[in-house]
Order: sequence, then structure tokens, then C-alpha cells
Amino acid sequence: MLALALAACGAEPSTPSPGTSSGGNTLAMPERAMLGTAEIEASVVPTARISEAAARQYGIDRGDDRVLVLVSVRDGDAAPPVTVTGHARDLRGVRQSLAFAPVTVDGQVEHVATARAFGPDTLRLALEVAGVDGARTVLRFNREIPR
Repeated sequence: MLALALAACGAEPSTPSPGTSSGGNTLAMPERAMLGTAEIEASVVPTARISEAAARQYGIDRGDDRVLVLVSVRDGDAAPPVTVTGHARDLRGVRQSLAFAPVTVDGQVEHVATARAFGPDTLRLALEVAGVDGARTVLRFNREIPR
């Protein structure tokens, strides 16, 4: 999924991530968790860094004040059906509900949402991923949003 996020930004996976700065920013580094035997990866990428073609593929609008929250769930080569919900909170305490939608990209299902983010700031994200069997996991992580 990280390779997909980097490709969406027009970078090759072997290049530094688009969120990496000299300060070691981990903006595009994925957060990982398990849901049974399935691996979950969640990434945050400024929409302004995503190509127009990728934005169309994901069905999102690009902007300097938005980030893409991208969640991928894989169990081997399969993408098990899941529901993704969550919210983001900035340093001022403003909470945004994230409306995730499944999108098929290159034959793989990704779950995408956007959040408003005015850098510099820190977003605190809490994402819940639920499988059809009732299994649930929550990913809680922070991402620094650059200027």
C-alpha cells in the first residue's frame, strides 16, 4: 500500500516518502495492525502531493488544506471485506469524523477518506476496522502535517 501511496504522488517506492523532510517527518509512513490473519496499513498523504489522475481514481479533491487517509487490508493476496470508521483530531482539539469509502485501484480494494488539515499541525487519528466476522481492531496514531 505504501508503494501505491508513493506511486499516487508520482514518486517511485525506492525514493524517500513524500512526507519525509530533513526533520524526519513520518507523514506517509504507514501505521500497521492485524485483524486476525489480515494485515492493516493506514497512511496519511497531503492531497496536494497526489497526482490529478490518482485523485480521480480515489474520487477525492486535491487541496492544500486536505489529507488523504488511506487504509488497506490484506490477507495474503485477498482483500477481506471490512468496514472502516474513524476520526481525526487536530492540536486545537477540533474533531473530524472520517467517512471512508471503498475504492478499487489496480484490482485491490482500498478504503479512503479525507480530512481537513492546515499545517503545521498534528493530526491524532483513531481508525476502527471491523471484519464481517465481528473481529475489530483500532489503530491510534499521530501524523505531523507540514506547512
